[in-house]
Amino acid sequence: MFEKLNPRSAEIIKQSSTVYNLKWKRNIEFLLFGYENSCSGWYYILKNNEQISPTYHYSEINDIFLKNLQRIIDDIECGKYNNKKTPSEKIRLIVEERGLYSLMNNTKWKELISAIKEKTPNIPIKYKTLFEEDTSAYYWTMAGDEHFEYLNMKSIEWLKISCEIKEIKHRGRLIENKVIIYDKKAEIYEILRNFNIPYEYDEIKNAFFIYGYKS
Repeated sequence: MFEKLNPRSAEIIKQSSTVYNLKWKRNIEFLLFGYENSCSGWYYILKNNEQISPTYHYSEINDIFLKNLQRIIDDIECGKYNNKKTPSEKIRLIVEERGLYSLMNNTKWKELISAIKEKTPNIPIKYKTLFEEDTSAYYWTMAGDEHFEYLNMKSIEWLKISCEIKEIKHRGRLIENKVIIYDKKAEIYEILRNFNIPYEYDEIKNAFFIYGYKS
């Protein structure tokens, strides 16, 4: 399949039945992955080892698909992605424009998240990234938020952890449901203390705030 593509000035890093990887001197890469014995897969563009394009999926290999791949290669060759900012560059710009300073780093975020997932995976959480104007009014859990695990930790502006887990027990149509509240404040506090995580505690909402950035 890939023999029909012209890599232009890019170096072919890897070419097989399931991987096609091109790299330009500007540290821009085109990566395509396919499933073994399948005509489906995905591809995207990297700059400085950070993804700068959406992840595109394909389910069929034909002349139209190959023509589209060649167009992307030609666009990269012509410099279309040279000035496209990486996620790290976008974060740095927002931080500078808003006059923010960092309180957390990737190591601390990973330690905190791993400990919560291990000890209290169903604890309600809410978070806001630097790229969002507003945040949802609803709480999620780390186990229930499929995007959280893949989130760029550097982009988290703040994380709110509720100390209460509510369990609703249904007792029939004629009897009011029973609500049981489990307070996990001690467990969360222990995690924050063990990893020296800076936090603020809201007594009214019984929740911890962990700020990635503040002004």
